[in-house]
Parts: sequence; C-alpha cells; structure tokens
Amino acid sequence: MKTIISFTFICVSLFLNAQVEDFEFKLYDTSEEVVPLRKTSQTIGKCCQLGKAMSKLTGGLSDVYLTQSELNNDGSYTVFFVSMFTIGFDTELTQFGLENPTSKISSFHIADEEKFNLLQELMIYGYKAFKAHPILKRIKYIDISQVLEGGKNEGDKLLLRFHNKKIIKYVSFQMFDSETGFKTSGRPIFSKFIGQLFGSTEIIDTDH
Repeated sequence: MKTIISFTFICVSLFLNAQVEDFEFKLYDTSEEVVPLRKTSQTIGKCCQLGKAMSKLTGGLSDVYLTQSELNNDGSYTVFFVSMFTIGFDTELTQFGLENPTSKISSFHIADEEKFNLLQELMIYGYKAFKAHPILKRIKYIDISQVLEGGKNEGDKLLLRFHNKKIIKYVSFQMFDSETGFKTSGRPIFSKFIGQLFGSTEIIDTDH
C-alpha cells in the first residue's frame, strides 16, 4: 500500500514539475501591464497628514495619503478618503470595490464643479472658524450635506470633524448612509494642507 502511495506521489510531482517548466514565467512591474486600469477620471489633488512621518518609520517604503479628489468624465467629482496605503496605491485607488467590508476606502460623489468648489470653501471656512486650545483637545462638527445635492450620495449625511492637538488643527470626513445609518470616517488631515485636495498649493494661514 505504501508503495502505491509513494508511486502516486512521485507521478503527481513529475506532472506538476512538467507544468511549471512549460509555464511562461514572467514578472511584471505593475498590474496594469496585465490588466489595464479601468480608471475613468482625472486626479485633481490629494493630500496627506502622516506621509513624511510614516516614511521615516519604514525607511521610505510607505506613505499615508488620506484624501484624493477625482474629476469624472461626466463632469462630476468623487472624493475618496482612506486610512492607509503604500506609495503608488493612489493610481489604483479608483479600482477598489467600495462594497468590500474590509476596505479602508470610502468615497462620496459630487454632482458638479459648483458643489466641488463649495466643499473647498466650507472646509476652509470651518477651519478658520474652529478655535484650537493650547492645552485642551476640542472637537466640533459641521454638517455640509448640501454639497451632496444632485449627486449619487444625495440624502446621506456628510460631516466635517474638526479637532486640535494643542494649537495644530485637523479636519476629517464622516459619512452617514441615509438608509442604514452606518458611518464611515476618514483619518485626520493636517488642515493647512486642505488646498492640496483641490489641486492648490495654497497654505491656509494658521493665524486665522
């Protein structure tokens, strides 16, 4: 019996080895060389809070982009907000299924440029209106659901969450699904860099 099992194992091994030898083994630098990206949008801007710090911790192998804005072919916009991913991931950000329950990616859809510009103005206004405390941590919320009007997320709740660490102020997105009430939240963005999300190099004055 042992002889039969051993013979069978040898035959299977020889068969698998032959298949491996016949396989055209080719290494690719990117997945796009095998499966083209289905991206149908143009990246407007992206911003991060922890990129440089994380890069130092990992020897420059990672970065932490937190938000990315995309101009879609139909003139609408999509804003992604995420927790963490490695350098280069931003090119594939629009590829990942947002229904994946383990995904760290969330997004909201904006109908047009007017609402997209309104989002920027509300983020800047909220940043300037929020007062940091040199000792205490403060948290405030602003309901900006109006920017979702006319878009695919109309009816959902979109909040800006402001908080401070001493005098440094941060802002993040919170989304509440209109049907389930479930919440998705983004990591904090160093609010001086809000403009980067909208393709601007302007730094908001921290004195205001």
